[in-house]
Amino acid sequence: MTVLIPRSAVDVIRAHGRAAYPEEGCGFLIGKEGTPRRVEESRPARNVAKESRTTRYDVDPADTFRLTKELRGTGREIVGFFHSHPDHPARPSEFDRSRAWTWYTYVIVSVEGGKAVDLRAWVLEETEKARAFREEDIQLI
Repeated sequence: MTVLIPRSAVDVIRAHGRAAYPEEGCGFLIGKEGTPRRVEESRPARNVAKESRTTRYDVDPADTFRLTKELRGTGREIVGFFHSHPDHPARPSEFDRSRAWTWYTYVIVSVEGGKAVDLRAWVLEETEKARAFREEDIQLI
């Protein structure tokens, strides 16, 4: 599976990860559903996690509400989320898996020592036996 992402959206994700370091940064992937999924914009959100912000994120529900209202009737929607992993690989953690939904793309940027070093996309697949992430190919547009 492939996800199309403009370079400008990737740049925003990397910059937000650097700015949030050493905490996790997070935000929205905005675009259109389809095959392949198309991200048109990435937009930072506030990480409102109450604790362990270096290894956890919670997107502010107020940000989600405002964005959903803004996108209504535009033909665009939230197609996923992004977050950073400070000093850890750009792979989903068990915490990420426990909170993920199958219909979204999750982009993770690894930020080591304040520098964005790797960026990968993931989708959660759920079967009767397991819930596991599968990596998506990123095609820059």
